[in-house]
Amino acid sequence: MDTKEIERLNSAMKQASNKRLYERYQAVRFRLEGHTFDEIGELLSRGRHTLSRYWHSYQSEGLTGLNMDHSPGQPTKLSEEQRRQLASMLEQHQPADVGFEARYT
Repeated sequence: MDTKEIERLNSAMKQASNKRLYERYQAVRFRLEGHTFDEIGELLSRGRHTLSRYWHSYQSEGLTGLNMDHSPGQPTKLSEEQRRQLASMLEQHQPADVGFEARYT
C-alpha cells in the first residue's frame, strides 16, 4: 500500500467538486488499498470493466488521467448552427414575462 499516493488521492477527493471524479479517485484509492475490482464494484455499484479503465488511466497518466474530457451523456440534438441561432435569439429578445413584477407589484 502506497500511503503517500493514498494521501494525494484523499486530498484530491476533498477538492473534487464533481461527484463522478470523486468516485474515480475513490475507486483508485480502494485499489491501492488492495481491494479487487469485484470488491470495489460492489462498493461503488460499478462494473469491473469500468473500474479497470479507471485504474489503467491512473497508472498511465496519474490523477490527471481520471479527469473526464466530456460528459458521456446523450449527444446534443441541435446542430452548431442551431445553437448559435438560439443563443443569438436569447441575447436579442427578452422573455415573454418581462414586466411581470412591474404589473403585479
